[in-house]
Amino acid sequence: MGYLIYASLHDGKPTLEIKDADSERTCVSWCNKQSGNDEGEDRREFQRLFRELLLLSCKQKLAEH
Repeated sequence: MGYLIYASLHDGKPTLEIKDADSERTCVSWCNKQSGNDEGEDRREFQRLFRELLLLSCKQKLAEH
């Protein structure tokens, strides 16, 4: 199992897309729409991203067994 990772900036806002390399199914699609506007909102957005990445890694571990 592998992933294709696409990271970029759009108008200064970070985006991340992670796709399954075999099926090209999108596993994570994230964009920090609040970037620079509110520090509390930015923190929540990054926490949401971290949660998505953690869940993806758990799914991968489960698929290996």
